Amino acid sequence: QSAMRARGSYIEMGNFIAKLGTLASEAFNNNQELVLFAEQVNKQMALSRTTTGEAQAAMLQLSQALSSGRLQGDELRSIMEQVPMLAQTIAKHLGVSVGEMRNLASEGKITATVVKNAVLGAAQETNAAFEDLPMTWGQVWNMAKNIAVKALNPVLKLINALANNIEIIAPLVLGLGSAF
Repeated sequence: QSAMRARGSYIEMGNFIAKLGTLASEAFNNNQELVLFAEQVNKQMALSRTTTGEAQAAMLQLSQALSSGRLQGDELRSIMEQVPMLAQTIAKHLGVSVGEMRNLASEGKITATVVKNAVLGAAQETNAAFEDLPMTWGQVWNMAKNIAVKALNPVLKLINALANNIEIIAPLVLGLGSAF
C-alpha cells in the first residue's frame, strides 16, 4: 500500500525498507514508522524529479548515513544533488538554509533522528504537494507492476513450495510417469 501511495516500485520500496531496517533499525521506533519514512522519502524523490538511477544512489547514500547515525560528507552531497527536496526538508526542520546545513553536517549535528523527524514532520506538506504532482508514465508502469506482483503472489508461493519439496515431488512425478 505504501509503494502504491508513493507510486513507486513495490520491490524497490521493499528493498529500501529492508536495508534501512537492517542497517538503521535503531533510528526507528517500529516497522510502521520505518515504512512511513520510506514512503515519504519516495514521495520527496518524485517531487525532486529524481531519476531511477539517482533514486537508487540516493537510497544507498541515505541508508549508509542512517546506519552510521549521521548525514554528512558524501552522503549529504549526494542527497543535496539527487533529492534536493529532502535536503530542503531537513534544512527547514533545523531552521537553517541548505548552505548552513552543510556546516551542521560537518559538525555531525544532522543525526539519523534529525533526518527521520524532518521527513516524518513534513509528511502532511509532502503529501499535499505530491497529490498535486501529475502522474508520470514511469509511475503508471510501477503501479501496474505492483498490481501484477500482488496478483501473482499465490503462484509464486506455489512454485516456491514445489521447489522446496522437490526431493519428495520428483520421485512421485517420475513414478506416475513410469506407471502411465
